[in-house]
Amino acid sequence: MNDEKKLPECCKKKSGIKSGLLAGIIPHAGCIAILLFAILGVTVANSFFRKFLFNSYYLYIVFALSFFIAIIAAFFYIRRFEDKRIKSHWKYLAVLFSSIIVINLIMIYLIFPYAANLSGQITKVDNGIGNSEILKLSFEIPCSGHASLVISELEKVDGIDSVKFISGKTFEIYYSPEKISKEQILSQDICKEFNATEK
Repeated sequence: MNDEKKLPECCKKKSGIKSGLLAGIIPHAGCIAILLFAILGVTVANSFFRKFLFNSYYLYIVFALSFFIAIIAAFFYIRRFEDKRIKSHWKYLAVLFSSIIVINLIMIYLIFPYAANLSGQITKVDNGIGNSEILKLSFEIPCSGHASLVISELEKVDGIDSVKFISGKTFEIYYSPEKISKEQILSQDICKEFNATEK
């Protein structure tokens, strides 16, 4: 109680959720940027973030960075108290680190899959899937945050009418067989980069 009184007003009701939210979202900046750039059609900016997103250790880097940011936030929070023992602040730390886990899971399994298909619908004016054939491919992407990158790259290819992210690593490619073949689709750089295979 005494420690609480010694804190400035802005710090008395500090929550681990706010820190966890920032720590969970900041590492996903690359994926978020790709989504925004895909929607806005900023191809030059896309090429900058592609190199980062092609890193096979991307998902591990995101989680490591999330926890690193959380540790820094926890350090600056605890150092404001006279009692700097971790066990004295276990509630704050529990909320902080559980928030990071929950936010990362929400980003990967809910927000990115939805946003990837949304960006595909916005950037593709004419889906043309009425006469298209469907090719189902599995991409070895680190996480669903890369789905928008796959969609934006494939939809640039002449003959591919639309791309839909299904779940996990599975995509449905709607294409015009008179313009492009399955082999030509699989020979695209994005397919080679993420070892795309037909399902």
